[in-house]
Parts: sequence; structure tokens; C-alpha cells
Amino acid sequence: MAASPPLLLAIDIGTTSAKGLLINTAGEVIASEQKFSDTVFPQPGFAEQNPQEILDGIVSILQKLSGHEPVAICFSAAMHSLMATDEKGKALTPLMLWSDTRSIAQAKRLHDEHRAQRLYEITGTPVHPMSPLCKLLWLKENDPDTFAHAHKFISIKEYVLFHLTGEFVVDYSIASATGMFDLGRRCWADESLSLVGISAQRLSNPANGPKSLFMKAEYAQMLNLVGIPLILGASDGCLAQLGSQAMGDGDMSITIGTSGAVRMATKQRKPDALGRVFNYILDDHHFICGGATNSGTALLQWYSTHIDSSSTTDLHEFAERVKDIPAGSEGLVMIPYLLGERAPLYQPEVKGAFLGITIQHTSRHFQRALLEGICFQLRWIAETVEEVCGPARSIYISGGFTRSAAWMQMLSDVLGKELILREENDASAIGAAQFGFRTLAIPHEFSVKTLRKFKPDSGLHSLYSASYLNYRRLNAAINQLP
Repeated sequence: MAASPPLLLAIDIGTTSAKGLLINTAGEVIASEQKFSDTVFPQPGFAEQNPQEILDGIVSILQKLSGHEPVAICFSAAMHSLMATDEKGKALTPLMLWSDTRSIAQAKRLHDEHRAQRLYEITGTPVHPMSPLCKLLWLKENDPDTFAHAHKFISIKEYVLFHLTGEFVVDYSIASATGMFDLGRRCWADESLSLVGISAQRLSNPANGPKSLFMKAEYAQMLNLVGIPLILGASDGCLAQLGSQAMGDGDMSITIGTSGAVRMATKQRKPDALGRVFNYILDDHHFICGGATNSGTALLQWYSTHIDSSSTTDLHEFAERVKDIPAGSEGLVMIPYLLGERAPLYQPEVKGAFLGITIQHTSRHFQRALLEGICFQLRWIAETVEEVCGPARSIYISGGFTRSAAWMQMLSDVLGKELILREENDASAIGAAQFGFRTLAIPHEFSVKTLRKFKPDSGLHSLYSASYLNYRRLNAAINQLP
């Protein structure tokens, strides 16, 4: 009897949930498990999770999927999280998520002191409250006792791996999103460490993504995973680019979920003289360059919950409801900064606005302007990424907004470019599986089916380009407000 093809277990630790996918060498998902995590907001600007709850969920996933006898486990995880631990890995603080903005004052100070660009040039991470660098400065200034007595400052991925293996290790990809990692030297950045006032020994040991660890005996035996390597892997955004097969020259990916992102893979780092795009490490041969926006489907939820209760949180219905409103919303423009903004502004305190309101505007005009505002912001980010990385020849789209053909067509018309929708199946986990098979030198061939292409309407693109210029002018005016 022929041997069964090898399976790799990809663990993707996201901010909403942790997922485990068993994937074969053809990229097919054989089995999966998911455990959701609660996020709490104890104060304005705080966004926290319980790391033990996340660890317990991952152990449960491993228990349920280990019977399929994977050849290895490879990890993907969300970026920018931070927590403090003692020597035994016990959490001394909750897990601060990327969306935690409590360190606004610290980020602003670095900009005001003209240190932000230098830090960006070393680390590839724009200075912003999302960055663990800024979070650490906040902790030092607001909880000095915990800061002084903590043994390590780590991300959620490091926490999980320490408890499973007993080693404090961080992959280069996650490290490259901290604002504290020297991209050129592949070690913790002296300037960042000096700024925070810590030694490198208080952070995990950086290691290349293909590095393998092994479980402690009690976990390995309990989970029936004795001798199974745990491959460090990379961050979720970088692995999503790999899993989407958007790694070629000129390939761009655009994702709209709760927030949004534009990314391109590059062979060399692509620093920006204005510090507008991130440069994160995927592997020895690729950086992922791009920018993220805080504006995404969270704004639709806000509008339907707090502004117009007759609206809907269903993405398809939300966009369909405004199809008879003319493109450009008859002059109504939304600046979608309800959560501040990341790329290309990196201004956490900037505010949103509806502008150009007249007596003929209805609630549906406001809905359409909201969708258009998100598209305009993504166009701005895409233009910035192209300015740094070169023109995009193919644009692949993913995320929750792909449930709405009307919204995808709107984005195509705003960008003036064809968009390619592929069969999406947890791109970060698929990327982790590819990373793992490649690490083990196991032949594999993943294919992604194209479901649909959206071609721009030239007339609507011209109209939207005029609206976009107005959006940029209004944006500049909004940014001058106190």
C-alpha cells in the first residue's frame, strides 16, 4: 500500500482566534480546528487579551489534530503584541494587541524629537503606538515596578513557544515588526535598546524562521507529538503574502477585513525616505513591504450600530443598498479615520469626518461615502507602496470585503486597475504550511484557483480620480485641525 502523503500542521495565532489547519503537499486542508479569544478594552486606547487563554486554545487544537500524525508544526502569528513575563514564563501583564494605542504620547515624543525616521531606517517599522517599542516605553513610564522586575518582554507567539518548548525564541519576521530589530545586522537594535533602557537579554533570542524547536517531554507525550519539530515560521502578514502566491515581481495584495493592508514582496529591503511603508522579513530571500490602514469593515459595524440602525452589518447588503447612489456620493466625502490612522500618515490621533454635506444627502449617501473613503485610503497606500517598490502589475484581493462584488468593483474603479479574486482559504496558515514543507525540503505544489476578475470602468475611474484628489485636499485640511 502506498504511503499517505505527508501532512503539515499550520498554527495561525490571530487576534480574533487561533486556527490549526492540517494541510497536505497539494495545499489541501484535510482537517481544521479553531479557538476564539476575547479582547477586552479596560480603558480608552487599551486592547488586551489573556495569553493563558490563547495558550490553552492552542493546546486544545494540538490535541484534536495530533492524531493525523503531522510531520511538523509551523507557526504564523499576528504582529505587534507585547507582554511581560517572569523567568518561568508567567504573564505579569495582559497581552497588548497591535490595536492597543495607549502609547500615543510616547510615539508622538519620538516624532517630536526627530528620532522616528532614524529608528525606522534601522528597524523597518514606522514609529506608531502599534509598535512594541512604543508599548515598552509606555510600560516603563506607567508601570515602572513591572518593567523593572520583568524577566522578558515578548509577543504571544514567543509565549506559546516558551510554554511548549522551554525556550525564549523569536523568529526574524515577528522581531522585524517590533521597532527594535536591526534589519541589516539581524539582531536587536542597539539604538532601540538604549532608548528603552534594557539589554538584549530581556528579549527573546532572535532566530531564522526555519529553525526548529521540540516540545518539552510532558507536552510531547500528552499530545502524542514526540519528536515532531516545531518550526518557528513567520508573521501572519508575511505568510499571507506567501500563501496568496503573490510573491512575483509586480504582485500586489490588498486585504480588507476589520482593517486593511497593501503589500508587495521584494528581494531587498525597500526603505522609504518619508517612513511611510513597513519592511518586514519573510525569509532569507524576501521582505514584505507595505502599509496598513485602520479603516475596514469595523467602520461598517460602527455605522450600522451607532449611526443608522436601519442599515445592516452584512457586507453584501451594505454595499448593495447604495448601488443606486451615484459614484462620488454627489460630493459627499468621508475621511475614514475613526480609529486614527497608520499608513501613510502614522497619526494615531487624527480624526475622521464627513464633508460636503448638503440637504439632498440621505443615509445611503453616507453609506456609499464610507465605502468610497476606505477605497480612497487604500489607493493612497497603494500609490505609496508603488512609489517605493515599483508598479503593481497584478493585484490580488482578499479579506471579508470579498463577500461583496459591488465593493470589489468599486475598489477596481477607484484604483483604475484589474483586481483578481482567488479562492481564499486562510492564506496565513497556507503560507505557514508552504514555509514548513520548504524547511523540511518536502516537495509540494500549492495552487490557487482564480474565481473572478474585476475590470475598472474607465468613466467611473475618471470620476473617482477627481473625487480622490478632493479627498487628498480635504485630508490635508483635516490634518491641520487640533
